[in-house]
Amino acid sequence: MNRLLGLTLVFVMVLAGCSSFPVGPTETPEQTATSTPTPAETVTPTPTESTELAPGVTENGLVNPVALIRAHQMRLLEEGYVLNQTVVTTYNGSESNRLVVESVAGPGGEVGHQNGTSSAIDADGNETVTRNELWLNTTTMVTRHIEAGQTTYQVRPRSYPPEALIWFGGLQTQIQLGGDRYVVDSVETRDGVRVVTLTASIDRVGGDGVNDTVSTLTVDETGVIRNAVVDVTYEKGTNYRTNYTIEQLGVEAPDPPAWLDTVPPSAALDIGLDVFEFDDQSIQLVHTHGDAVPEGSTVTVVSNGTTYLTTLGEPFADGERYLWVGTDGSLRATADRPADGSTRTLDTEVTVVVRAPDGGELFSTSIGRFG
Repeated sequence: MNRLLGLTLVFVMVLAGCSSFPVGPTETPEQTATSTPTPAETVTPTPTESTELAPGVTENGLVNPVALIRAHQMRLLEEGYVLNQTVVTTYNGSESNRLVVESVAGPGGEVGHQNGTSSAIDADGNETVTRNELWLNTTTMVTRHIEAGQTTYQVRPRSYPPEALIWFGGLQTQIQLGGDRYVVDSVETRDGVRVVTLTASIDRVGGDGVNDTVSTLTVDETGVIRNAVVDVTYEKGTNYRTNYTIEQLGVEAPDPPAWLDTVPPSAALDIGLDVFEFDDQSIQLVHTHGDAVPEGSTVTVVSNGTTYLTTLGEPFADGERYLWVGTDGSLRATADRPADGSTRTLDTEVTVVVRAPDGGELFSTSIGRFG
């Protein structure tokens, strides 16, 4: 471009020299050498405090968290992405909880899959593992929950926006709260792309002037937050660490998981059930909202180590059903409380499960009371 400009200027000067006609005799001018213009060297300016290193980021640090978050979302939604996030909680130096989440979405974020595994260790060293999966398309979202060998499903109209799978566990909020506390730690080039590392120390929990949160963001020049690490220290030796990594950009929409074929039709029912009262004679099961519990559904009560089961002879759509065990050992579900002396005594801890005729779980709870 600089060479073209130089040649253009020479061309204009020649034209200007030919625009006047000579009057009278003229001498032949001496021939002079015309030098070819040397192209100007393009120099990349050194970033200054006002130079934008990435959307919302200058040499001053993170000056506009909203601009950075918006750019990150837009880039991921444009290309499709795979990201991993790990959240680890430690107590007195020992890990007590670990959550690992992988999220995959195609361009536009309309079709996505999120797979999360949570493990928790109690005071006795016993580990509990729970798995949650979410499948999204343009109209529907389906969840699968696996815990203690039991699998439940739920099908609902999609309510999540396209960017829903990009953020998990409040990381977006943590970045916004850090705001201008993020300063530039380093600027480097990786595979021809400028990458900025930002760090922040924040008093976020205690409000006592002592920094309890340390955060590091690795951001490229397009605004993609390639990696984010946030360490939060609470009282009593509890630490909460989030590690967020973009594994891949430029991916197609994921294929539907195979387990979609096993989702029972009842998973699409939106039924609100709850236990309001529970004494030594009966359990008050209340229908709070939504679809009716279908006729033929089963109700199970576990009390004193014994499992009792009954089948609903009609749909249950409003009001309540009192669950009680007769003196003959049969479980009843009635609109009224049982008469005194007609029941077996219920334990102080019981489990109630309601299943649709197709086997899908509609409700489950374990409750206790003082004896």
